[in-house]
Amino acid sequence: MIRNLFIFFNLLSIAFCYGKEGTEEPGGINIFCTLSFPEAARPNLNTIYIPFSLVGHLIVVQANADTLSGNFILDTGSERLVLNQQYFKPAVRDRDVVATGNTGIVASVTEMEVDTLLLDRLFLLNLRAHVVDLSHIEEKKNARIIGILGFDVFKDFELFIDFQNSRIVLSRLDRNGERLDSIRNWEIPSDSLKFELKKHVIIVDGSVNNAKLHLMLDSGAELNLIDRKTNRKALDRFTIIKRVNLIGMGKRQVEVIAGTLNDVAVGHQHCASMNTLLTSLEDINESFGVSLNGVLGYEFLSTRRVMINYKKRKLYFFDPVRS
Repeated sequence: MIRNLFIFFNLLSIAFCYGKEGTEEPGGINIFCTLSFPEAARPNLNTIYIPFSLVGHLIVVQANADTLSGNFILDTGSERLVLNQQYFKPAVRDRDVVATGNTGIVASVTEMEVDTLLLDRLFLLNLRAHVVDLSHIEEKKNARIIGILGFDVFKDFELFIDFQNSRIVLSRLDRNGERLDSIRNWEIPSDSLKFELKKHVIIVDGSVNNAKLHLMLDSGAELNLIDRKTNRKALDRFTIIKRVNLIGMGKRQVEVIAGTLNDVAVGHQHCASMNTLLTSLEDINESFGVSLNGVLGYEFLSTRRVMINYKKRKLYFFDPVRS
């Protein structure tokens, strides 16, 4: 029996390629929007600690956007700040882009200018936001989603995703990728790994059964993905459980195979078994000009404490904190 399964992750919904409906560049609509985190702790002006909760397997932080307070999804695979058009309606259409993903072309997306993004006392200026209908995610997750925090929000910061302590830490960086705060690093990483940044996509080298893979790291992926055209040696470690329907942002369904992928290695990080969907990544690869074999999301991140430094293009892994 085929069951319907709703899986939200960035490349199913917020993988934007610039197929504009028209050729003119946007004139720019200035929307004065301030974003802050009311639950954040701030040891200094360049670092903040933000607690998060999980909605399903999505990392969600409480934030204020203008007069609105609610949930924002942390999605390292999303290109930009995304605002839910249920709550943000630009008076003038700036320009349209097309969103594409694992289920194909899924939606027309409006862009608008956000004049100021304020993360507590950390200011980000002149961000361009995508305005998307996120109502179906709200319905499936039974939660109010104000927007999504993507790459443009975090690219100038060191982003520490600490699942053990249910918090993220943002530290502003200089142009060389060094932290601006004067506090010494409170922990020493136990492992590190270089990554390639293709547009906004973090790509790491991994392997399964001695077959080399190019994998995307994506905090917005509720389940991992493996491309069905991947090396047969890697697929030999995939155990089939059932067939399911995958639903993307455009509500288009594709049939995929759910199972577990075993013996995954990323640098010195090893995973015995992770829930994974076997599907086609053709649309994603074509959109970004990459050759991804898979996506690592919640299944990989939830058992780790991972720091992302976009300037240095490096991941850092930290040991669990002792009680």
